[in-house]
Amino acid sequence: GCLTGLLAITAPCATVEPWAGFVIGIIAGWLYLLGSHLLVMYRIDDAVDAIPVHMVGGAWGVISVGLFTNESRLEAAFGMTENIGWFYEWGRGSGNFTLLGIQLIAVLFILAWVFA
Repeated sequence: GCLTGLLAITAPCATVEPWAGFVIGIIAGWLYLLGSHLLVMYRIDDAVDAIPVHMVGGAWGVISVGLFTNESRLEAAFGMTENIGWFYEWGRGSGNFTLLGIQLIAVLFILAWVFA
């Protein structure tokens, strides 16, 4: 779970607050346990649990960018603040889904590339 948490925070590390990094890591650990359990349940051989660590943790990391990206950190890292994380969009009084939607599409494209 620890390695999955480290992997998951890699994508959003420049744009999220430290507390969000902690939350992302904790959720990644639980997703690792779920992914590992599903592999055992469906009898998929993965001796080193690479699928739950890299696929599940990586996908969660990409999605977490769309949820937790902070306006000030996005400005500092990339010089723009138009589309921020969905939770922060709620704070603006908006439901702008652009960044989260783009991140979800990215995960779908990656999965299509890998499994096609």
